[in-house]
Amino acid sequence: MRSFPKPRIVLSACLNLKPVRYNGQEVRDEFVLKLLPYCEVLEVCPEVAIGLGVPRDKVIVYKKGDSFGLSQPSTGLELTERMNAFSEEFIKSLPEVDGFLLKSKSPSCGVSNTKVYKDEKGEEFYSKGKGLFALKIIKSFELLPVEDEGRLKDAELRSNFLTRLFAIASLRQEFKNISRVSQLMDFHQRNKYLLMSYSQKKLKELGRLVAQAKAETLKETLQLYRKLFLQALVKKPSKGQHANTILHIFGHLSRHFNQKEKNHFLKLVEDYKSGKIERRTLIEFLRAYSYRFEKDYLTSQTYLYPYPEDLN
Repeated sequence: MRSFPKPRIVLSACLNLKPVRYNGQEVRDEFVLKLLPYCEVLEVCPEVAIGLGVPRDKVIVYKKGDSFGLSQPSTGLELTERMNAFSEEFIKSLPEVDGFLLKSKSPSCGVSNTKVYKDEKGEEFYSKGKGLFALKIIKSFELLPVEDEGRLKDAELRSNFLTRLFAIASLRQEFKNISRVSQLMDFHQRNKYLLMSYSQKKLKELGRLVAQAKAETLKETLQLYRKLFLQALVKKPSKGQHANTILHIFGHLSRHFNQKEKNHFLKLVEDYKSGKIERRTLIEFLRAYSYRFEKDYLTSQTYLYPYPEDLN
């Protein structure tokens, strides 16, 4: 079984049961609480950090020319510059991190469903959008997973977030200790099918980079590999991409099955693509038979073990 590094994650403090919300109440999200023991957590509450109290009057995001602003209608406070300045300083102060998990609907942290108004008094609704702090984070960390707990109610988004989070954490931790080309080759080999599921184009680029790697330029190669690896994971894989990867893995096992068994598995893949079964059913099949037929190459693949089982 794969051992997992602890991802370093920036977390909205209220999601860690800190009473910093506008109403002073805690937020209890079962998935977040289950995830936290597996992570190294860096907490943030931007609204408290810019001097707003607990409890506090409503703060809103509003359309401000070509961008967005932040205000507190009941007091007339204009908070845009204060929030932007804090966000920029916070970003500069961060160590290398693997992802962000922020509070949904929040005027500072919301990655989705934050109410945006047409005016600083909040008298006319404009659209659903993002919080000001979240906007800065997304712009500054475009290659890292940035989500809120509301979006992670969706099983596919949650799985994608966890897969990226633990893959990036492994990249960060393992690359600290890579001193030989063979170690880079091993890392790439273990992540082959994970990369295939996200981007076959990037997989080929990374494969060529590893094949051409030399000891004297290893540092530069690792830097480029890291950039390409993060780029590969940006776009969530489609069911078709997952199905293609699963079939490639099955190719290593298929000689052990008769034609009826092969046809049955191919039907299961089609059932997955049409939404009749979950991908996990296929993954468990591949895991089980990789062990049975002692396919060490497959049992070492991060695609089959992307994150700790308890988080499913």
